[in-house]
Amino acid sequence: MGRAIWCVVLLLLVLGEVQAQWLVAAQDKDKRDLNGIGFVDNRFGWVIGNQGLLLATIDAGDEWVEMAPGIGTANLKDLFFFNREEGWVVANGGRLFRTSDGGETLRLAYELNQSKQGFNSISFASKKKGWVVGTDGRILHTSDGGRQWQRQESGTKEELVHVRFADDEHGWVVGSNGTILRTEDGGRNWDLQPTSLKGYLYHIDIRGRDNAWVVGDKGVILRTSNGGATWERIAVDTIQNLVNISFADRNNGWIVGWKGTILRTGDGGRTWIEQESGTRVNFFGIGVTRSHVWVTGEQGLVLKYNRG
Repeated sequence: MGRAIWCVVLLLLVLGEVQAQWLVAAQDKDKRDLNGIGFVDNRFGWVIGNQGLLLATIDAGDEWVEMAPGIGTANLKDLFFFNREEGWVVANGGRLFRTSDGGETLRLAYELNQSKQGFNSISFASKKKGWVVGTDGRILHTSDGGRQWQRQESGTKEELVHVRFADDEHGWVVGSNGTILRTEDGGRNWDLQPTSLKGYLYHIDIRGRDNAWVVGDKGVILRTSNGGATWERIAVDTIQNLVNISFADRNNGWIVGWKGTILRTGDGGRTWIEQESGTRVNFFGIGVTRSHVWVTGEQGLVLKYNRG
């Protein structure tokens, strides 16, 4: 990432306190929506957004630098990094991009033939085995590090929004119309887990093979401790759409959603307390490191919470 540190920083660092330990860490001067954020350690992280926006930090977020991946105005939807150099980015139009230099360049690795179809999320269990999900119940799988992708039969035509794997065999997918899919054989078979919900489920966070949390429309939070054999709905005092969830450890986790919603748990997700974010923009992404929690959303906004 040597060249990147000489680039012009396009985020306006304002570092203004909004409430308690939540800080406005940065804001894109063009106010492009920021759709996701991820870190591989306490220092190295990335932000993705609309109009081809890809930002990187090598100093724990003190400075965010815009990369020049050369992908035009594509909206970037999801990211997955193995380490400080190697990662994947999902873009609209059914495209998967790969980087081997920390995001300085992105190489098109796969593209759907149908331009109206798309991908939403990507996850790898190892450098060889990965999955990507999207519209019309689409699940693709690679077993050779992304050189080839083969379709797996999901058993549904619902839009699939997010995928996560605990290991090479055990994974989940969530999506529209309350859809939760579970596999125990690397996606050769996907089982539909009933939820009785009709709205979108946007994100799943997992810890091991059996413990998972899902968030969705109108304040939905679901929790399982038995691999999804049963799902418990957690009551919270919000009806906002909840779009992302991330745990730092077995007890401490955060949820973000629309209208500036941030929820926090300290008891493993059994109860959630709403925190004051100081804004009403819609949030989309969460990134958790040893020192901080990061949140991204509309209008190019980045918030930071000091974990102490």
